[in-house]
Amino acid sequence: MTRVAFLVCHLSGSGHLARTLTLAKAVEAAGGAATAISGGRPLPHLDPGPARLVQLPPVAVAGLDYSRLTTPDGAPADDALTAARARRLAEALEEARPDVLVTELYPFGRRILSAEFDAAVVQARGMGARVLASVRDIPEPPRRPGRVAAAHAVLRAGYDGALVHGDPAVAPFALGWPGAAEIADLTRATGYVAAPQPEPVGDPDEVLVAEGGGALGRGLLSAAVEAARRDDGRTWRLRVGGADAAAAAAALTRLARGAPVIAEPAAPDFRARLRTCAAVVSRFGYNAAVEIAQAGAPAVACPLSDGGEREQGLRAAAFARLGIVETLDADDGPALLAAVRRARNKGRAAGPPPLDLRGAVVSARLLLG
Repeated sequence: MTRVAFLVCHLSGSGHLARTLTLAKAVEAAGGAATAISGGRPLPHLDPGPARLVQLPPVAVAGLDYSRLTTPDGAPADDALTAARARRLAEALEEARPDVLVTELYPFGRRILSAEFDAAVVQARGMGARVLASVRDIPEPPRRPGRVAAAHAVLRAGYDGALVHGDPAVAPFALGWPGAAEIADLTRATGYVAAPQPEPVGDPDEVLVAEGGGALGRGLLSAAVEAARRDDGRTWRLRVGGADAAAAAAALTRLARGAPVIAEPAAPDFRARLRTCAAVVSRFGYNAAVEIAQAGAPAVACPLSDGGEREQGLRAAAFARLGIVETLDADDGPALLAAVRRARNKGRAAGPPPLDLRGAVVSARLLLG
């Protein structure tokens, strides 16, 4: 049985860990043994299924400041925490004894954790493992000169290849990664990573609103409260992410007093509700985009642009060209309501979405092959 270890560290949202767990479950379903080693804060609403999940002492970042690590409580990450993480990571790899090590995002990102990732690669190589990188369809385009070349040097020195979890016909890797052609011999497009569809649940007259798995971009939820006040009485269900989700949901409930709004923390039934809702409004990280396309829900994408972030906007534009979503660049209640009404009028998509959603199965085959 081929043993695959995934090393992942989500620092703000939940997307990296969610995608990694979907891949780990696909490896298990294909007859392998998967271990996911997570360095971000625990996310109880994500289910590892039959895969083994190992939790390192967690780190996070404040907002979009990826230059400094913190604890989940916001305190600076100190040398003792770094050392504890290194010890537990080495132990986890020794326990897993992987035939394949997969590093999520690194070396295309997570430079602040390069020492951890590099040490894991060296340890896995010493066990005779293959090493592969795993990266979403559109990485956040690098802003500093030299970062692309540095990532390519790491990739060529220590890796056997990189799995790019997208569909080049929809969003070529070069949209977010300049110089993608320089490593074309090492990259393999897998298609988008999508978990199996759950059974539908929920109210077919409801508008579902999600900010994502982190606490960024809360302005979307406030705009949704304003839009709900102006709508025709249907319920707007707001899903709140982040470590402070319960408190933020309570604050939104107070803000929405008198409006048909339900505000609550993120929950595992989001994908099931996508299959029935009248419309969905969402930030447009990787997992949200895939889940919306898979469900065929009438959708409004409100890509995160805080701090000059470009990834979600690039993805939203690509999916909009396929007719999957309406796009809205501002967190404005009246504009949001108008976009939701346009999406509702278009109705649910008929037939399968126009993109490759075989990424989990294809990745598992490549990892076990």
